[in-house]
Amino acid sequence: TLYAGTAGRITNLRLAVAALDGTLVPPGGTFSLNAVVGERTAEGGYRSAPVIYANEYREDIGGGVSQVATTVFNAAWEAGLKLTERNPHAFYISRYQLGRDATVNWPDLDVKFANSTKSWLLVKGGSDDQGITVSIYGGERRRVVSVASPLRFTGPPPVKRIKDPTLAKGSTVVEEPGTRSSATSVKRMVYAENGDLLYDEIWNTSYRGEYKVVRVGTKKPKTPAEQLAALLAAAA
Repeated sequence: TLYAGTAGRITNLRLAVAALDGTLVPPGGTFSLNAVVGERTAEGGYRSAPVIYANEYREDIGGGVSQVATTVFNAAWEAGLKLTERNPHAFYISRYQLGRDATVNWPDLDVKFANSTKSWLLVKGGSDDQGITVSIYGGERRRVVSVASPLRFTGPPPVKRIKDPTLAKGSTVVEEPGTRSSATSVKRMVYAENGDLLYDEIWNTSYRGEYKVVRVGTKKPKTPAEQLAALLAAAA
């Protein structure tokens, strides 16, 4: 996946992908991104960068590591491995494969896949001046066929109202338009090297959408006496 965002975010991507580089997963074992990369802390070199929290962007240490999660998820997807945990973003991000994004948070949200082969797996991670790469090496060849349904809108954006004492009572101003809630599904068919069907599954994804931020005025109108005083002050 290609870089996007701030220098701090890119630093976080490089640190996380370097931490998972060289991970070995035994047959029947499970890869966990949180277990391998660990907690993202300032002491570990991670920087503050945008994260998605409760349907909106905020700044936090380790922001951007969800891109590593998405890259891991898609590497395991294309390798035909059994995916055991994946949490989508709150809203659709167009630079990722439709219905195949993943987010993480320490310690409760993770990306995991199981080594459903008979050989050890080697997980490699790398970065260059364009982006990050995750590769999975093993002893079996599998063929993966993916079919995604079009993204469909399912409702209006969620609304967040903020009281604003500088606006007249009853008036509103839309600060952020937000994005509509949406949904998609992706069918994955995984075939063994001999052509046998190993998995036939459908991944359904719902995106809540980004908040529409509305400022609601709470400023009370001036009394007639206050209006007269303002006029006299202006005339003077």
